[in-house]
Amino acid sequence: MVALATTEAFAPSQIHGSSPPTALYAEESNNNFLPTIDTKAAASLFAASVFAFSTVGVTTTLPAFVEPAHAAAKVEAPAKKLSKEEKEFKQAKDTLESSKSTLKAYEKLASEAKNADKKASSALESASKNAASAKKASDAVANKLSAAKSQKMPASAIKELTADLAQVKDVLKGKEKVLADASKTASTTSKELKSAEKGIVDSQKAVKKAEKTLKKAEKTYKNYQKNVKKQMKAQEAKLKKLESQANKLKDMKNKETKELSEKLKAIESESKSLEALKKL
Repeated sequence: MVALATTEAFAPSQIHGSSPPTALYAEESNNNFLPTIDTKAAASLFAASVFAFSTVGVTTTLPAFVEPAHAAAKVEAPAKKLSKEEKEFKQAKDTLESSKSTLKAYEKLASEAKNADKKASSALESASKNAASAKKASDAVANKLSAAKSQKMPASAIKELTADLAQVKDVLKGKEKVLADASKTASTTSKELKSAEKGIVDSQKAVKKAEKTLKKAEKTYKNYQKNVKKQMKAQEAKLKKLESQANKLKDMKNKETKELSEKLKAIESESKSLEALKKL
């Protein structure tokens, strides 16, 4: 519509009665009924008017050579930010692995403590027997010495029995020390075994709790992933729709550009015809 109106504006019948603008017209030639037309200025004015009309409501894309300078700057992609659901899922997995590792450590410790306690118990039993045997031998010598004294045996016999008693008492003292050490060691290993066994029980509880927490976190995370996929699908559909609309606008713009080109060619042709008429 603008193109037709503009074309009519340059028709000879319309030009004669109007005041010629200084930007478009020079002085009148000897043929007074036809003014001189600046064809380049007319073509520029027409192109500007058509272009203004064609771009109303249409978003244009700047050519590559006029894009802002910052568009060429490379921006590094930010690190992926984990969602709350994914963080809790990963944390639950780590907690379960940690609980299982702790359980294995306590099981190993309990196995070692059990072997140590078994050895300590065996050593205690042996030390107890040796101490009992030494006590029995000491009591026997003490009884003989007591009987020898009551029977008023020779001094040499009493002296010999006294020396024997001292010797067996030293042996008894050593056996009793070994028994005390063995008893202390057995007590320690028994406590360590009980502690390790308690650690196993507590770790087993922690593993069960961690498994339950992981199951819940995994379910929540999977639901979250489903929702994200659903949102992505909706977003992709929206994007596809927008791309379709953009392509339609692009086609319209290309069509208008083509029409503009044809109008400019028509103007040029009409201008040449007008120049030819002026020379008649």
